[in-house]
Amino acid sequence: MYLENQTIGSVLCAARKAAGYSIDDVSSQTRIRAGLIRDIEGNNFETSGANAYARGHIRTIGKFLNLDTDALVELFAVSTGDFDRPMIDLLTDNNVVAPKRELPKISYKVMASAAAAIVALLIAVPTVGGMISSNKTASQNPSVPAQAAPSTTSNGATVVATKTSDVSVVVTGTNGKSWIGIQDSSGAQVFSGTIHQGESKSFGDATQLQVTLGNAGAVSLNVNGRDIGTTGAAGEVVHLSFEPDAAAKG
Repeated sequence: MYLENQTIGSVLCAARKAAGYSIDDVSSQTRIRAGLIRDIEGNNFETSGANAYARGHIRTIGKFLNLDTDALVELFAVSTGDFDRPMIDLLTDNNVVAPKRELPKISYKVMASAAAAIVALLIAVPTVGGMISSNKTASQNPSVPAQAAPSTTSNGATVVATKTSDVSVVVTGTNGKSWIGIQDSSGAQVFSGTIHQGESKSFGDATQLQVTLGNAGAVSLNVNGRDIGTTGAAGEVVHLSFEPDAAAKG
C-alpha cells in the first residue's frame, strides 16, 4: 500500500469513493458516527476523544474498505507524532494508567540543613573506617555486566527469553505485522516500531516491562522463559505489564 505524501483522511476518502460508498454507508456498516468519519477524512481526530480511539476507528474503516490497516496505523502514528512521545504519556492520555503523583517540593532551608548535616557526618567518620567500609561493600557487591540492548532476529528462528535480567520479554511476529511499544520500569520508552512476521525482538529490565501491542493477534510473547502465545485477537490493541516471575497485568 503506497502512502507516501498522503494523509489518513485522503486515503480513506479516496478508497471510500472508489468503492462507491457514501459516508452514511460506511457509518451503517462500521457503526461509527457519520460525523466522526467526516472529521477523520478531514484529518480532524480531536472529536474521536483520544488518539487510541481514533486509531481504532481508522483500523475499523480501513478493514471495511479492504485497506492495509497496519500501514494506516503507522501513517497515523507518524502524522500525529505518537512515536516520539514516551509510552507512559500515551497510556495516561487514554486512561490506561493513572497520572504520576507529583512529589511535594522541599524548601531550600530544609535541603541546606540536610546537606550541612551530611557534610558534618562525613568529616566525623575516620578515613580508615571509610576505606574498610568501601572494601567490604565492593566484596559483597561484585560488578554486574551491563544489560544487553534489545536483540532482533528475522530468520524465523525461535528466540527464548533467558535470565539475563529479572524480567525478560521476547515478541515474535507470527501472523502478519504489528506496532509494538516497550517501556521500562523508569517510564522510559525502550522501543516503538513495527515487528513483522518471522521477526523477533527481546527486551529486559530489572523490575518491570510495560508492553503495548497494536495488533495482538499478529504476535506471540515469551515472558521470563515461558511461552504465553498470543494475548488478543487480530486488530486488538492490548496493554500488558510484566514483572519478574509474575503473570501479566492487563
